[in-house]
Amino acid sequence: APLHLGGASAQRRRATMPGYQGPKGETGRYRWANVDPGHEVELEIDLPEGCVASDIFVRILPDRVLVRLLGDEVIDDTLLNRVDPDESSWEIRGSRLVVLLQKAGGSKVPWPSVFLEDTKRTIDLDELTRFF
Repeated sequence: APLHLGGASAQRRRATMPGYQGPKGETGRYRWANVDPGHEVELEIDLPEGCVASDIFVRILPDRVLVRLLGDEVIDDTLLNRVDPDESSWEIRGSRLVVLLQKAGGSKVPWPSVFLEDTKRTIDLDELTRFF
């Protein structure tokens, strides 16, 4: 059974990554998806071999997420949108760390990415010119 840590929403988890509404993606560090019914974004991070719960540090702030595995910083980034830290959580699913981010204010608006830095990297200026 997955190890559940965090807020009350952790009780509503499924054993595999649920379906998504809107964008999802993958970077060199993690996979992510907006999950049904749209109030959450999930991050999946592959755990290094031998990594157990006591080797994992996760801090979820309203506008930032920090993840350390075996003492190494994996993520320390500003979120594109705000989350509710009290309703967000993390768990281990097999060989993956899953960070469950509850969107702030009950939002169901799909996120086009998770972190501001990743958004900056993916913006295509040619695409932007059609809006101006």
